[in-house]
Amino acid sequence: MGRGLTAMNELYKELDRTVRFSLEEKIDKDRIERMVLSVMNVFEGEPYNDLLLYAYNSSRDNYIYGHIANNVILSIAFATSLKYSKEDIHDIALCAFGHDFGMKDYLDYFQKNTALTPEEIQSIHEHPQKSAEVFKDIFPQRVIDGILDMHECVNGQGYPKGKAGVEISFLAKTVSLCDVFEALTHPRAFRGEFSPYEALKMLIKKKDIIFDKKMIKKFVEFTSIYPVGSLVHINTGEMGIVMAANPQSPTRSVLRVLMNAEKQAQQEGRIINLLNEHLVNISGIVEAKDEKELRAAFAISGKN
Repeated sequence: MGRGLTAMNELYKELDRTVRFSLEEKIDKDRIERMVLSVMNVFEGEPYNDLLLYAYNSSRDNYIYGHIANNVILSIAFATSLKYSKEDIHDIALCAFGHDFGMKDYLDYFQKNTALTPEEIQSIHEHPQKSAEVFKDIFPQRVIDGILDMHECVNGQGYPKGKAGVEISFLAKTVSLCDVFEALTHPRAFRGEFSPYEALKMLIKKKDIIFDKKMIKKFVEFTSIYPVGSLVHINTGEMGIVMAANPQSPTRSVLRVLMNAEKQAQQEGRIINLLNEHLVNISGIVEAKDEKELRAAFAISGKN
């Protein structure tokens, strides 16, 4: 864990600034490329790192900026866990970065306190083409194809083209799982967030409907039974957050302790790899009342 929380925090902030600059000022291809490579390097050298935690806990109240930054991180981590080539991971990251730029025309919809109307939902279906238009002369064609296919469904009921099965871009099949998981685990004006555990169950229900069942299986292996970002009770009396999975042992996650048995916040809590700690285990998911206590003691939502 050589980089530490401070370094990860700075990297996350720089990614957020890059997203904001790209949305509000101009598309700087070189800056985007540098940012993507920086995040890729983190996961290549340290598969169990805090950047995934920032993707879960940061920018919870800001839809578009945080969603894009978090999706880049989650997509790179997922693709790295699948041992994809650097070229594939790179293009997956670009797809994650660019696919929602067309949504900036619809931000007012996400400030509402009510569900979207059918007409609003239909208009949002135009955003893949708008996103592709932004990057068509900047990103490789297969990245543009991935951006266009992000909301296609394996059963052919998606948009904009109604593609099905093998017609859907390999990049989109990888990134779309991360995109939906990220969205579900963060609040919107018209709904609260779901826990990572709940979000994972919702994804599984959509296998062979929205998502390829083989990719769902790989995503479950990546996240484990307790997905990254899950707040959990430990049998030591402590509370922690899931940092990473051990794919061959879905109940033996990698944890960071956030609160000790005396209910004291741990700013630099120790890392526990349950694969190596046979007497330590997860005893359950943190319920809402305990989560409030944890959030009050340790500002897990936001900066840390």
